Amino acid sequence: MRNTMMLTALLFAFGCATNDATPGSDPEITLIQLSRVAEGTQYDTGPITAQFAVEVKNTLTEPLRLSRVGLQSIGGGAYTLAPYSQAFNETILPGETRRVSFFAPAYVAIPTVGSANGPVTLRGTLDFDTGGKKFQKIVVQNIGATGGG
Repeated sequence: MRNTMMLTALLFAFGCATNDATPGSDPEITLIQLSRVAEGTQYDTGPITAQFAVEVKNTLTEPLRLSRVGLQSIGGGAYTLAPYSQAFNETILPGETRRVSFFAPAYVAIPTVGSANGPVTLRGTLDFDTGGKKFQKIVVQNIGATGGG
């Protein structure tokens, strides 16, 4: 009973601390795969270099700084993306949408008709700070190759 009460109090304190970190609503985050592998390579396996972008819309009332983006694939998909992260120093003004892009190594293990252009589920971890407070947002999105944009 005592342990349950302590755990409840700890979870409540953690929840309050998390909620206080972001004034207003959460930023809107979209994960995008920009690169496409060439047609005719759909049955190739092995390492590839994939280009990704992350779009962030600042829905907060003050500037937001994106300091790091981490990506990794989860579950099955067209390729495997091992945990990869990249540092950024992007300030996004209130109401503004900003896109950052980067390359990451991926691996196609199973030959498919869609090759590395097929769907993959990615987990993105984004580190932000605003108003002197740091916070992290995690998104999970199913993406496919767009070929640019």
